[in-house]
Amino acid sequence: MKKEKTEKMEKIKLTEDEIKELADIRNNFSNLTLMIGETVIGVANLENRKQELLNGLAKITEKQNDISKKLEDKYGEGNISLETGEFSPTKK
Repeated sequence: MKKEKTEKMEKIKLTEDEIKELADIRNNFSNLTLMIGETVIGVANLENRKQELLNGLAKITEKQNDISKKLEDKYGEGNISLETGEFSPTKK
């Protein structure tokens, strides 16, 4: 059978070094937790920015396709030189 402790447990005072070590660990934990939260928010902001840029790219691509179709309807198939502003029809 186990003996039950009947005597009162006394409080033990930690040393200054032990208190400092525990406080440092707690502070480091808090700082790392904060940095993780900031990183998660930063990643979310980057994901939002990425989506905005992809949407912008999709709009530009759609606009490019629209103008390409209009020019092809007007001039036929060919190549356009932006440097000279000339259209060169392709041979069929």
